[in-house]
Amino acid sequence: MNNSKFFKQTNTYLKKNLYYNKKLDHKILDDLGFFVIKDAFDQKIVEKYRSKFLKEISKNKLQKTKNHLVEFKIEKFHFFKKIYKELKLKKIVKGFFNGNVGSDFYRIVKKDKNNTKPVFCHQDVGYQLGSFDRYSLFISLTKNNNLNGGLIVYPSTHKFGYLGDVGQISKNTTKKFTKTCPNLECGDILVMHSSLWHESEINLAKSDRIYFEIHIQKSSEPSTKFIICGKKRGLQSNFFDKKKIFSNSRIQRIISLKKQIKTMKGAE
Repeated sequence: MNNSKFFKQTNTYLKKNLYYNKKLDHKILDDLGFFVIKDAFDQKIVEKYRSKFLKEISKNKLQKTKNHLVEFKIEKFHFFKKIYKELKLKKIVKGFFNGNVGSDFYRIVKKDKNNTKPVFCHQDVGYQLGSFDRYSLFISLTKNNNLNGGLIVYPSTHKFGYLGDVGQISKNTTKKFTKTCPNLECGDILVMHSSLWHESEINLAKSDRIYFEIHIQKSSEPSTKFIICGKKRGLQSNFFDKKKIFSNSRIQRIISLKKQIKTMKGAE
């Protein structure tokens, strides 16, 4: 924050650590764009998903997404879909969207001793399909903090909304704002608005840093695949393939240019 003058309440929340609580405070979440729910899941639940995830990796059945720094796509393993049935999760999300809550994806993001790289500052909303009122729930399957490359957030920056493009937010922009890395224990949940600016530093500890991310939105969103609570209303999903919406786009042009460059280098 620039000289503590960016939204009035933000510094008060940060100085007093009011964004940590066992009960989600929607007012603070709305003001800061993030909130940490302490002890949201008990250790038995955390261990169930962590051990299954690590087991699939050890068997080479699960690998990091190509060209992504930390993502593991886990939807092909139906076991992880059980997360939507967890009663504690339902209790948390029923306070969103008048109790009609859906999800379009879930995944695991991980750093470890072999994957320590930082993730540049960005917001998620530009990568998603639908309206802009949406959130990620990052469930800590390990201790996650600044030493092992935990998520760093820029409080209240979600109030700027969608920035009009995707990619790395300039350091000349981010240096004007306060950032914080919530210290999370196993079972804590970091709730984050999808427009909030966030990043992560290098994993100095070289220990496992694992989040189970669940993305939530209104159940009426056309892109909703899973209903967590309430009912599905409005447009039905699967009207179109997200990857085939455009016949031409910035991403497609970049891919095309990279192919052309590769072809030209091969011809040299």
